[in-house]
Amino acid sequence: MDNGQKKALVTRFAKIEGHVRSIKNMTEYERDLETIMQQIAAVKKAMDAAAKLIYTEQMKELIEKGELDETVIKKKIDSFIR
Repeated sequence: MDNGQKKALVTRFAKIEGHVRSIKNMTEYERDLETIMQQIAAVKKAMDAAAKLIYTEQMKELIEKGELDETVIKKKIDSFIR
């Protein structure tokens, strides 16, 4: 992963962190359930997108290094879907 991608990922996690703090505050101050659930769904979607980015970059690196064989692919896929 290059520095630009790493920086973008760190920024993405900082935004997710802010959303989680917001959910915590909403819960603490008893905001309506619908709003809280919308925020939780947004965090889940953002985490899934971050995970896909990390996974994609790792696969690209393995391909570039020529280290991507059937065994490696299976291990990576198994670890990703757990």
